[in-house]
Amino acid sequence: MDVVIGRPVVVRAEQRVSTDELVDDLEQRYDHPKLRAWVRMVRSTGVVWRPWSAPLEETAGRAGVGVRSRAAYEAARDRAVVAARDAMEQEGLRPEEVDVLVTTHTTSWTIPGLDVDLVGRLGLWPDVERIGLATAACVGGAHALVHAARALRGRPGRRALVVAAEDLSTLYHPGSGGPTMQTVLYGALFGDAAGAVVLSAVEEAGSGDLVVDDVWELVLPDSADAYWGVVHESGVLFDSSREATRAPGRVVPYLTGWLGGRPVEWAAVHPGGPGIISGTLAGLGLDPETAGRHARDSLEGGNLGGVGVLDVLARTLDDSGKDGAGEASPGVAVAYGPGFTAAALYLTRCGARSRT
Repeated sequence: MDVVIGRPVVVRAEQRVSTDELVDDLEQRYDHPKLRAWVRMVRSTGVVWRPWSAPLEETAGRAGVGVRSRAAYEAARDRAVVAARDAMEQEGLRPEEVDVLVTTHTTSWTIPGLDVDLVGRLGLWPDVERIGLATAACVGGAHALVHAARALRGRPGRRALVVAAEDLSTLYHPGSGGPTMQTVLYGALFGDAAGAVVLSAVEEAGSGDLVVDDVWELVLPDSADAYWGVVHESGVLFDSSREATRAPGRVVPYLTGWLGGRPVEWAAVHPGGPGIISGTLAGLGLDPETAGRHARDSLEGGNLGGVGVLDVLARTLDDSGKDGAGEASPGVAVAYGPGFTAAALYLTRCGARSRT
C-alpha cells in the first residue's frame, strides 16, 4: 500500500504590502538608534512583498489582542475554506469521502479550533477523524503531512485532507511599545495564506505520483529558548534568542541521521529565511543555488508560516518534467518551528522509485 500526496493548493491574502512600504512605515513611526540596522536586516530576509489580509494602515491600527485575534482567525478561516474546497475539487473528492482532517493554525487563540469549524463549513461527516494542531506554527504544514500520512497507513482507500492557515500580518502592531529587533523582523517577515492538500492511501501508486516513503519529527534538545510566541495585551508576538539562528543547523545531523544515507536529489525546504534554506540544502548535500530556487521564490512573496512548505512543494510539483528539482525522484520536504521543532517526509516520484 502507498500513501500519495496530491498537488497542494495555496490561497494568498488579497493585499500586497511591499518591503519598501513597510520600511517607510517603520521609519515614520520610530526614531530609534538601531532602526537603520534593523531595516537592513528586513531587506536581507529575501522578502520583496507579502500578502496581507488588510491594508498596512488598517493592520497597524488594530488595537488589542481580542480585536486582532478575531480578525486574524476570520481571515485565515475563510481562506482555509477556499483552499480546502479547491484541493478537494482538484482530486475529485466529495466532502463525505474525507476520512481524516488535519489542520494547523496558530496566529489566533480560538476555541473551538479550525478543525471543528471546517467540518461544518466544508460539509464533512460529523464523525470525521480530526487532528488539530494549534501551536505548531511554521512547522505546521510539514507536521500536518506527517500526521496525515501516519493516519492513512494500512488503510487503503482512505483519504486525508490537510489544511494550514495563518494570518501572520497580525504580528505587525507597532502600537505595542518601543521597537525591538524581534518585533521589527517578525512584523515584516510574514504573509497571510492558507494551503490545502489531499493525501490518498492506494494499493499501488501510479506513474508520477508523489509517494510518502517515510516520516520524521523532532524536538531539538535544549532549544526551548530559541523561538517562541507571546500573547501580549496588544496582540500575539514572536520572540527569539541568538539560538534561533543556530537551531536549524543543529537539526541537520538529526535529519541526515534519520535519512541514513538514502539518496536525496531535491528538497522542499520551509522558506524561513535565506540562511535556513541554504543551510538545510548544504547539509543534505545539495547545491543551495539550484536546489533552493523554489524556496527562495516562495520567500520573495513572504514567509507564509505553516503554509510555506506546502507552497514550495506545489512549486516543485509544477516543475515536474522541467530541469531541476521537479524531475528528480527521491527528495525531502522539511520544515522548522518554535520549540525548536522539525518535521520531514521522505518522498519519491513513483515512476522512478525502485519498488521492493
